[in-house]
Amino acid sequence: MSDFCLVSDVTAEISQANVDKYGIRVVPMTFFLGDKEYHQYPDNHELSMKEFYEGQVAGLETKSSQITPAEFTKVFEEILKEGKDIIYYGLSSGLSGTYNSSTIAAEDLMEKYPGRRIKCINAICASVGEGYIFVKAAKKAAEENLSFDEVVKYIEETQYSICHWFMVDNLDQLRKGGRISAVSAIVGSALNICPIITTNREGELRVAAKVRGKKKAMSYLIERIEEDGFKDQNDLIMVGHANNMEAAEKLKADILEKGLAKDVEIADIGPVIGSHVGSGMCAVLFCGENFKDI
Repeated sequence: MSDFCLVSDVTAEISQANVDKYGIRVVPMTFFLGDKEYHQYPDNHELSMKEFYEGQVAGLETKSSQITPAEFTKVFEEILKEGKDIIYYGLSSGLSGTYNSSTIAAEDLMEKYPGRRIKCINAICASVGEGYIFVKAAKKAAEENLSFDEVVKYIEETQYSICHWFMVDNLDQLRKGGRISAVSAIVGSALNICPIITTNREGELRVAAKVRGKKKAMSYLIERIEEDGFKDQNDLIMVGHANNMEAAEKLKADILEKGLAKDVEIADIGPVIGSHVGSGMCAVLFCGENFKDI
């Protein structure tokens, strides 16, 4: 990958270790805790996730803002000046205007740097799902010395087999984000409802099921791995969580105990995505044979 660079945004939750290992550039994103503004980075050096979720649980308002074209321009131009082309894969246009900002920056810079290549790929995955496929692409590119076009093709084709299922514990955060109505949030909380959320082929969030109780919701996530047909037992299953390590560890243990995969990794959901899904969210992400479009 000496002639091009892989770029994502921080919502992909790519670990600092993988950023360093594969030379991935990550565009930070703005979030708010109460009336204070912060930026999320892979190492969370401005505000720890512990501090963020403690503040959210205590009742402080949390929100985020999309990356602007100017912010993309700054990161992209630094890479172009290094003599490298760019493959960007980040937050879906079905969830944010961030992707559109990236294309605006790319178009302007390709006029300024004629002959250079910037490919912005619109994700249909969300959060850890983006990071999961991007790290797979980075690993494959490094091991097989893939070209620019080969990496683009791999990402565009492989993302359609990524299955992503989220258990949401905090209905109030979904209400604040406009994902559900106030009435639904009140009724759902009273009935101990845990929505199961996925993304469709356009990268938009969809409620796949409404399960009563966290235990049943956790079981539902395991069932999805079985029913969606996990492709390769030697491949990786990711478990993502927002301030819910206990549930993440339980999911990991259940997946390994059932022999559904040989390798399971746990990823933290940071403040930007956490602003919308709330503390307690847990997710499973994997390559499946039967992508279920909702």
